[in-house]
Amino acid sequence: MKKQLLLLSCAAALTLGAAAQSNTAATPAAVKTVSKEEKTKQKEQQEHDLVESFQAAGLSEAQVQSARGVLEAASNASRELKANASLSEEQKAEAKQKINAEKNAKLKEVMGAEGYKKWNETRKQQKARAEAAAGGKADGGR
Repeated sequence: MKKQLLLLSCAAALTLGAAAQSNTAATPAAVKTVSKEEKTKQKEQQEHDLVESFQAAGLSEAQVQSARGVLEAASNASRELKANASLSEEQKAEAKQKINAEKNAKLKEVMGAEGYKKWNETRKQQKARAEAAAGGKADGGR
């Protein structure tokens, strides 16, 4: 009886030890892939949200075009920063904060203080809605 109990406990320890060491998150199959349709839908939603936020801020067409230019420039700078392998994560975070601060200052200049405030509030609400929707999808699939 003691031998069987010892054998059973060794088998359980080996099984649990091996299971604890497997890293399913690092395998390519475990990484969530987004289909082209989902990417297209996300892009459309982003554009819709951006247009909605511009309308909520009451911006003129000239202000909208200027704001889009500022956002595009900040996006390009962030993309270049992300691709720069020579910087540490800390340096990248610091540079990202600088990019965002410059972007926000330029947007305030383009939109005006009141327009920027309304635009920013709308964007925060949209982000909260998107996170709530993403959280619901993630929980529903489990």
